[in-house]
Amino acid sequence: MVGALALAQKEAALSLDQVLPQALEASPTLANARASLENAEAQLRALEADPSTLILPLTQARQNRDLARVQRGYARLQLLQDVLSAYLDLFEAQENLKVLQAERALAERNLAVAEAKEKAGNATALDVAKARVNLEAATADLEGARARLATYRKKLEAAVGVGLPQGPLASPPSPPPLEVDLESLKKGLGERLPSLLKAAHAVALAELNVRLADNDYTPKANLWQARTNLVSARRSFEDARNNALIGLENAYNAVKSAWSQAVLAEKELENARVALAQTRAAYQAGTATLLQVESGEAALKNAEQAFIKAQGAYWRALASLSLAAGQDLTGLLEGR
Repeated sequence: MVGALALAQKEAALSLDQVLPQALEASPTLANARASLENAEAQLRALEADPSTLILPLTQARQNRDLARVQRGYARLQLLQDVLSAYLDLFEAQENLKVLQAERALAERNLAVAEAKEKAGNATALDVAKARVNLEAATADLEGARARLATYRKKLEAAVGVGLPQGPLASPPSPPPLEVDLESLKKGLGERLPSLLKAAHAVALAELNVRLADNDYTPKANLWQARTNLVSARRSFEDARNNALIGLENAYNAVKSAWSQAVLAEKELENARVALAQTRAAYQAGTATLLQVESGEAALKNAEQAFIKAQGAYWRALASLSLAAGQDLTGLLEGR
């Protein structure tokens, strides 16, 4: 895509590729999902081995096994979303410090210029006062951002489930483009989403109960109740299916929009680089001031941060679509 932004790191940086495996290993939610699947498989084996097992409990056991499998995969997607979001929050806050540092330096430079102009009689005391207030505001913004870093780090550690070493985070990898269409994502959706599979199981079980009650040796009241339950189960399934499709379409559109914004942010970043290069050339030629160069450098930092945030928004949208589709579309779980 959108090429990853190369940001120099003076210290050894912790990468998303290091953090995610730790989360998959440490997550109690995933451990519980695996245990639930193992238990469901064991119960099914026991019932299948018992010749006295009736069709109803056997069907329920098979459904429990299938649902546990899907729930385990879905838990991985939920964990991925949590870890990715927390990682991006901390990384964006970390990189935003560079923007705020540049803005504070620029504010400091503007104050020095205002003071020099006042001394030369080319600026008023009010100009100096305004420049000083801007510097104070930039300083407060920088200090506040530094304080929030610790909060973001704790959020990431909570998502991962283990403590993390201090130090900077590496830039996340460049996210992949979305190459699957909406209709393809709709296919098999009921077999990937726990909510839909559970609703489908309820319909299948209700249909089985109708068949078991539709005979001349079962009270008619049982059959009437079974049919009522079947109508209700089918209605619930349709509601769940419609909601899932709406959620999928909204998530898909959000990914498309986020991709467009990331592409635009990359173009604006390139424009900021070109503008700074031109300003520096003008400064060397004597037709621009040092303050203009420093303003261009601050503008570039802002463009870099805007690109980082746009790329992060696309990553988040892709993770949300993965949940809505019941399959990993980020590529981050591949091979894990």
